[in-house]
Amino acid sequence: MKSMTGYGKARYSNDDFEIDIEVKSVNGRFLDSRIKLPRELSFFEIDLKTFLKSRIKRGRVEININFQNKIIPELYLDEGNLKAYWNIYSRAKKVLKAKSEIPLEQILSEYNVINIKTKNLENEKFKNLILNIFEEALSEHQKMAKHEGKSMLNFFNSSIQKMSSSLSKIEKEFPKYKKEISEKLNNTLTTLLKQKLEDDDYKRVLLESAIYVEKADVTEEIVRIKHHLDKLEEKINQKNIEIGKSINFILQEMQREINTIGSKFNSTSVFDEIISIKEEIEKCREIVQNVE
Repeated sequence: MKSMTGYGKARYSNDDFEIDIEVKSVNGRFLDSRIKLPRELSFFEIDLKTFLKSRIKRGRVEININFQNKIIPELYLDEGNLKAYWNIYSRAKKVLKAKSEIPLEQILSEYNVINIKTKNLENEKFKNLILNIFEEALSEHQKMAKHEGKSMLNFFNSSIQKMSSSLSKIEKEFPKYKKEISEKLNNTLTTLLKQKLEDDDYKRVLLESAIYVEKADVTEEIVRIKHHLDKLEEKINQKNIEIGKSINFILQEMQREINTIGSKFNSTSVFDEIISIKEEIEKCREIVQNVE
């Protein structure tokens, strides 16, 4: 089990480059990644997103990449542009009949007179370097996500035990409750049958009594919750797969079943147990929002 919340950072530095990569995430229904990187590394964005999808399935992920190029730039003079600017300045001087000297620094500052030779970063070696640093940051992120996942796993295991214990008490108390409502129904029928009833009325009373007793039975709901608890325990212990959505679905079904039991089993003897199960389901549903 992994949390969708995590943080990781990696740093690389040598004589040429200084690179910092930061990965942080919060919960989200789907994978939503946002990458902030300098313009000179923009060509890496697709590769980074592809690599991210292989590690993280859900959550809002933010990736920040800071890059400092420490290579001393190589300058070169464009003689053609230099001569063109010199000629235009010289002509302007003649037209204006100016006596002042033409400032060399002014010409050298013109566009494309002095150019910088930059090292091409779009090569396999540099790409592997970036991906290795990114993988290191992701590994740190995943360590944190798994650490939080262990805490969530412990919570789920504890919650399952509490719900199982409460369900056992409900199951134990139900035969007593069923006996009580049967006795009450028999007493009511006995009183009613002392009155003069037609055959059709008599049959109707018996039929509705049988339906009432049947509807009050919560055996099926208890069996289904037991099954859901088993499936929940199975899911939370599965590894390397996306389980958050499945767990949420199981909890929804459990909530429906315990609501039905609460409406049928209207007894103070199990009120606390029903409330306890509802509370645990609600806690689990809050926690599962952060499960990948």
